[in-house]
Amino acid sequence: MEYDKSGIYPFKIKSYEADYNGKMNLNACFLFLQESAWQNALDNGFGYEYLEKENAYWVLTRVIIQIENWPKWKDEIHVRTWPRTADGLFALRDYQIIFNNEVFASVGSSWLVLDKDTKRPRRISDFIFSSSEFTNEKALNKSLSKVGLPNEMKKLDSRKVYISDIDVNGHVNNATYVKWISDALYQINANEIKEFEINFIRELMLDDEFSVYLGNQNGEYICQIVSQENKEICRSRIKY
Repeated sequence: MEYDKSGIYPFKIKSYEADYNGKMNLNACFLFLQESAWQNALDNGFGYEYLEKENAYWVLTRVIIQIENWPKWKDEIHVRTWPRTADGLFALRDYQIIFNNEVFASVGSSWLVLDKDTKRPRRISDFIFSSSEFTNEKALNKSLSKVGLPNEMKKLDSRKVYISDIDVNGHVNNATYVKWISDALYQINANEIKEFEINFIRELMLDDEFSVYLGNQNGEYICQIVSQENKEICRSRIKY
Protein backbone atom coordinates (compact mmCIF):
# COMPACT_ATOMS: atom_id res chain seq x y z
CA MET A 1 0.00 0.00 0.00
CA GLU A 2 1.25 3.49 -0.87
CA TYR A 3 1.18 6.25 1.71
CA ASP A 4 1.25 9.99 1.18
CA LYS A 5 4.57 11.03 2.74
CA SER A 6 4.78 14.38 0.96
CA GLY A 7 5.27 17.67 2.72
CA ILE A 8 4.92 21.32 1.74
CA TYR A 9 7.44 23.85 3.10
CA PRO A 10 7.32 27.66 2.75
CA PHE A 11 10.27 29.92 1.90
CA LYS A 12 10.33 33.70 1.48
CA ILE A 13 13.08 34.80 -0.88
CA LYS A 14 15.53 37.04 0.97
CA SER A 15 17.62 39.77 -0.62
CA TYR A 16 20.76 37.62 -0.35
CA GLU A 17 18.96 34.75 -2.14
CA ALA A 18 18.28 36.90 -5.20
CA ASP A 19 20.62 37.72 -8.07
CA TYR A 20 21.50 41.10 -9.59
CA ASN A 21 18.14 41.06 -11.43
CA GLY A 22 16.23 40.53 -8.19
CA LYS A 23 15.32 36.94 -9.14
CA MET A 24 15.87 33.84 -6.99
CA ASN A 25 19.33 32.49 -7.76
CA LEU A 26 20.02 28.85 -8.56
CA ASN A 27 22.15 28.40 -5.46
CA ALA A 28 19.25 29.49 -3.23
CA CYS A 29 16.90 27.17 -5.11
CA PHE A 30 19.15 24.20 -4.29
CA LEU A 31 19.29 25.27 -0.64
CA PHE A 32 15.47 25.34 -0.52
CA LEU A 33 15.37 21.84 -2.03
CA GLN A 34 17.94 20.59 0.45
CA GLU A 35 16.16 22.06 3.46
CA SER A 36 12.81 20.64 2.30
CA ALA A 37 14.32 17.19 1.78
CA TRP A 38 15.91 17.30 5.23
CA GLN A 39 12.63 18.30 6.89
CA ASN A 40 10.51 15.81 4.96
CA ALA A 41 12.91 12.96 5.77
CA LEU A 42 12.75 14.02 9.44
CA ASP A 43 8.94 14.16 9.34
CA ASN A 44 8.88 10.63 7.92
CA GLY A 45 11.32 9.15 10.42
CA PHE A 46 14.43 8.67 8.28
CA GLY A 47 16.19 12.01 8.55
CA TYR A 48 19.62 13.13 9.72
CA GLU A 49 19.08 12.12 13.35
CA TYR A 50 17.92 8.59 12.48
CA LEU A 51 20.84 7.94 10.13
CA GLU A 52 23.26 9.42 12.66
CA LYS A 53 22.27 6.62 15.05
CA GLU A 54 22.81 4.14 12.20
CA ASN A 55 26.31 5.53 11.54
CA ALA A 56 25.26 6.67 8.07
CA TYR A 57 24.31 9.80 6.17
CA TRP A 58 22.43 10.91 3.06
CA VAL A 59 24.39 11.99 -0.04
CA LEU A 60 22.82 13.72 -3.03
CA THR A 61 23.97 12.12 -6.30
CA ARG A 62 21.87 13.55 -9.14
CA VAL A 63 19.41 16.40 -9.68
CA ILE A 64 17.45 17.64 -12.66
CA ILE A 65 15.33 20.78 -12.48
CA GLN A 66 13.04 22.31 -15.10
CA ILE A 67 11.98 25.84 -14.29
CA GLU A 68 9.46 27.99 -16.18
CA ASN A 69 9.62 31.25 -14.26
CA TRP A 70 12.02 32.56 -11.67
CA PRO A 71 10.36 34.10 -8.58
CA LYS A 72 11.59 37.44 -7.23
CA TRP A 73 12.96 38.86 -4.03
CA LYS A 74 10.21 38.96 -1.34
CA ASP A 75 8.07 36.34 -3.11
CA GLU A 76 6.89 33.48 -0.90
CA ILE A 77 7.21 30.09 -2.53
CA HIS A 78 6.31 26.59 -1.35
CA VAL A 79 8.33 23.45 -1.98
CA ARG A 80 6.34 20.23 -2.14
CA THR A 81 8.53 17.13 -1.87
CA TRP A 82 8.03 13.41 -1.45
CA PRO A 83 10.12 10.21 -1.39
CA ARG A 84 9.61 7.88 -4.34
CA THR A 85 10.09 4.13 -4.65
CA ALA A 86 13.82 3.34 -4.49
CA ASP A 87 15.84 2.32 -7.56
CA GLY A 88 18.40 -0.21 -6.33
CA LEU A 89 20.81 1.59 -3.99
CA PHE A 90 19.34 4.96 -4.92
CA ALA A 91 16.56 6.65 -2.98
CA LEU A 92 14.51 8.85 -5.30
CA ARG A 93 12.94 12.16 -4.26
CA ASP A 94 10.86 14.56 -6.36
CA TYR A 95 9.80 18.17 -5.83
CA GLN A 96 7.43 20.79 -7.13
CA ILE A 97 8.12 24.46 -6.45
CA ILE A 98 4.90 26.44 -6.19
CA PHE A 99 4.16 30.17 -6.40
CA ASN A 100 0.64 31.65 -6.36
CA ASN A 101 -0.77 28.11 -6.36
CA GLU A 102 0.97 27.26 -9.64
CA VAL A 103 3.86 24.86 -10.18
CA PHE A 104 6.70 26.82 -11.80
CA ALA A 105 9.50 24.29 -11.32
CA SER A 106 9.69 20.49 -11.24
CA VAL A 107 12.61 18.53 -9.85
CA GLY A 108 13.85 14.95 -9.70
CA SER A 109 16.72 13.77 -7.49
CA SER A 110 18.53 10.64 -6.35
CA TRP A 111 20.34 9.98 -3.07
CA LEU A 112 22.61 7.36 -1.55
CA VAL A 113 22.97 6.33 2.08
CA LEU A 114 26.71 6.10 2.86
CA ASP A 115 28.33 4.38 5.81
CA LYS A 116 30.28 6.91 7.89
CA ASP A 117 33.26 4.62 8.38
CA THR A 118 33.65 2.93 5.01
CA LYS A 119 32.10 5.71 2.86
CA ARG A 120 30.46 2.89 0.92
CA PRO A 121 26.76 2.82 -0.07
CA ARG A 122 24.35 0.89 2.13
CA ARG A 123 21.18 -0.76 0.90
CA ILE A 124 17.93 1.09 1.47
CA SER A 125 16.43 -2.21 2.67
CA ASP A 126 18.89 -2.20 5.60
CA PHE A 127 16.85 0.51 7.31
CA ILE A 128 13.50 0.65 9.06
CA PHE A 129 11.68 2.50 6.30
CA SER A 130 10.27 0.50 3.42
CA SER A 131 10.43 2.24 0.06
CA SER A 132 7.60 0.01 -1.16
CA GLU A 133 5.27 2.22 0.87
CA PHE A 134 6.31 5.32 -1.06
CA THR A 135 4.37 6.80 -3.93
CA ASN A 136 5.80 6.58 -7.42
CA GLU A 137 4.35 9.94 -8.44
CA LYS A 138 6.81 11.72 -10.74
CA ALA A 139 7.35 15.45 -10.92
CA LEU A 140 9.11 15.10 -14.29
CA ASN A 141 8.75 12.92 -17.34
CA LYS A 142 12.53 12.89 -17.75
CA SER A 143 14.63 10.31 -15.93
CA LEU A 144 17.82 11.06 -14.04
CA SER A 145 20.79 10.16 -16.20
CA LYS A 146 24.53 10.45 -16.56
CA VAL A 147 25.49 13.75 -18.16
CA GLY A 148 27.68 13.17 -21.21
CA LEU A 149 30.88 15.11 -21.91
CA PRO A 150 31.74 16.72 -25.25
CA ASN A 151 35.14 16.11 -26.83
CA GLU A 152 36.39 19.62 -26.11
CA MET A 153 36.24 21.44 -22.78
CA LYS A 154 37.86 24.78 -21.98
CA LYS A 155 38.80 26.16 -18.58
CA LEU A 156 36.55 28.97 -17.36
CA ASP A 157 37.60 29.48 -13.76
CA SER A 158 39.94 28.29 -11.01
CA ARG A 159 39.17 28.49 -7.30
CA LYS A 160 39.92 27.14 -3.85
CA VAL A 161 37.66 25.74 -1.12
CA TYR A 162 37.41 28.07 1.88
CA ILE A 163 35.96 27.44 5.33
CA SER A 164 32.73 29.28 4.39
CA ASP A 165 32.12 26.58 1.74
CA ILE A 166 32.02 23.77 4.34
CA ASP A 167 28.69 22.64 5.82
CA VAL A 168 27.69 20.80 9.02
CA ASN A 169 28.69 17.45 7.49
CA GLY A 170 32.27 18.66 7.10
CA HIS A 171 32.31 18.86 3.30
CA VAL A 172 31.32 21.27 0.53
CA ASN A 173 27.56 21.71 0.37
CA ASN A 174 25.92 20.59 -2.90
CA ALA A 175 24.47 24.07 -3.46
CA THR A 176 27.98 25.53 -3.37
CA TYR A 177 29.01 23.51 -6.44
CA VAL A 178 25.97 24.97 -8.19
CA LYS A 179 27.07 28.46 -7.18
CA TRP A 180 30.55 27.91 -8.62
CA ILE A 181 29.10 26.67 -11.90
CA SER A 182 26.67 29.60 -12.06
CA ASP A 183 29.49 32.08 -11.42
CA ALA A 184 31.58 30.59 -14.23
CA LEU A 185 28.64 30.43 -16.65
CA TYR A 186 27.86 34.11 -16.23
CA GLN A 187 30.95 34.87 -18.32
CA ILE A 188 29.29 33.05 -21.25
CA ASN A 189 25.53 33.46 -20.88
CA ALA A 190 23.59 35.63 -18.43
CA ASN A 191 20.13 34.51 -19.56
CA GLU A 192 17.70 32.67 -17.28
CA ILE A 193 18.28 28.93 -17.07
CA LYS A 194 15.35 26.73 -18.13
CA GLU A 195 16.82 23.32 -17.28
CA PHE A 196 19.73 22.35 -15.05
CA GLU A 197 21.01 18.83 -14.44
CA ILE A 198 23.98 17.87 -12.25
CA ASN A 199 25.80 14.64 -11.35
CA PHE A 200 27.78 14.69 -8.09
CA ILE A 201 30.73 12.31 -8.34
CA ARG A 202 33.30 13.16 -5.65
CA GLU A 203 33.56 15.71 -2.88
CA LEU A 204 35.95 18.56 -2.25
CA MET A 205 37.39 19.37 1.16
CA LEU A 206 38.84 22.44 2.84
CA ASP A 207 41.77 24.03 0.93
CA ASP A 208 41.26 21.86 -2.15
CA GLU A 209 41.92 23.68 -5.42
CA PHE A 210 39.81 23.08 -8.51
CA SER A 211 38.87 24.37 -11.96
CA VAL A 212 35.57 24.78 -13.81
CA TYR A 213 35.48 23.66 -17.45
CA LEU A 214 32.89 24.37 -20.14
CA GLY A 215 31.86 22.59 -23.32
CA ASN A 216 28.92 22.53 -25.72
CA GLN A 217 26.86 19.53 -26.69
CA ASN A 218 23.63 19.41 -28.73
CA GLY A 219 23.14 23.13 -28.22
CA GLU A 220 23.44 22.89 -24.43
CA TYR A 221 26.26 23.87 -22.12
CA ILE A 222 28.17 21.21 -20.21
CA CYS A 223 30.13 22.25 -17.11
CA GLN A 224 32.62 20.12 -15.21
CA ILE A 225 34.46 20.73 -11.94
CA VAL A 226 37.86 19.02 -11.77
CA SER A 227 40.23 18.96 -8.80
CA GLN A 228 43.87 20.02 -8.96
CA GLU A 229 44.69 16.28 -8.92
CA ASN A 230 42.66 15.94 -12.14
CA LYS A 231 39.80 14.07 -10.46
CA GLU A 232 36.27 14.79 -11.65
CA ILE A 233 34.09 16.24 -8.90
CA CYS A 234 30.81 16.88 -10.73
CA ARG A 235 29.38 17.61 -14.15
CA SER A 236 26.27 19.49 -15.19
CA ARG A 237 24.09 20.20 -18.22
CA ILE A 238 22.51 23.61 -18.70
CA LYS A 239 19.75 24.62 -21.10
CA TYR A 240 18.69 28.23 -21.62
